Amino acid sequence: MKQLTPFLALALMVSVPAWADMSIDVSPVRTHVTLHAGDEYTNSVRVQNSGLEPIRLRSYLQDWTMDEAGTPIFKQAGTEKRTASLWIEAAPSDFLLEPGETKFVRFTAKVPEGTQDGGYYGSLILESLPLDRAVQGSMHMFVQGRVATMVYLTVGAPKRAAQITSLMPIKKGDKRYVRLTVMNTGEDVVRLNGDVSVVAGGNAKGNPIELPDVPVLPGLKRYVDLDLAAAWNVHDIARVRVDLDGIGQLVGECPLDPEKAQLVP
Repeated sequence: MKQLTPFLALALMVSVPAWADMSIDVSPVRTHVTLHAGDEYTNSVRVQNSGLEPIRLRSYLQDWTMDEAGTPIFKQAGTEKRTASLWIEAAPSDFLLEPGETKFVRFTAKVPEGTQDGGYYGSLILESLPLDRAVQGSMHMFVQGRVATMVYLTVGAPKRAAQITSLMPIKKGDKRYVRLTVMNTGEDVVRLNGDVSVVAGGNAKGNPIELPDVPVLPGLKRYVDLDLAAAWNVHDIARVRVDLDGIGQLVGECPLDPEKAQLVP
């Protein structure tokens, strides 16, 4: 199953079953390590077939980015400015997993000499293939499934900075949220940490709601929609606190007038 290790933070990003009886457990599914130009780093991904049928998988590297909603967008290796995919080799590249069997995909990242300080990232993809190699590339129907292990490499000691660019009440159907938008203005990935509260007359209404632990990539914006649960009235405000490790704290407030909530899809 997906588990934490002492120094790697893990979070499932993509998991799609290839067919009804396909089920795999992968750990870690996110690796973040600090290196220097010229360094080499090796780790492995544990893959277990927890389904009832044998599965054939291939491993390969891709670039990725994300849209403002946080949806991962996968691209060919070497496409993105901050790609780490071309620095990483993985093996085995094609293997079979019997039901209940566990194997390890080993990957090694080699940071090129002269690499500028900054945050770089790629993804190790595990993708299902037809069990019969003779079927591959034929007209037989086959639905692929993919799991992505995200690899973040912080090289050196890059500038880390972010700012709140928007905090506003929104409405989706009959439900109201507060939309927090954060812009990463630094050179390394940052992750959201902190909380948001509804405040009336200087006092919090109910318990603070924790922010989701999600990444914001360098040079990009992303938003999160926060369900505050507490009922709003025209005099309430939302107060958000974002803690950024090694940077400091961002604080923002916005009025919660229910009549002024912006309608969004």
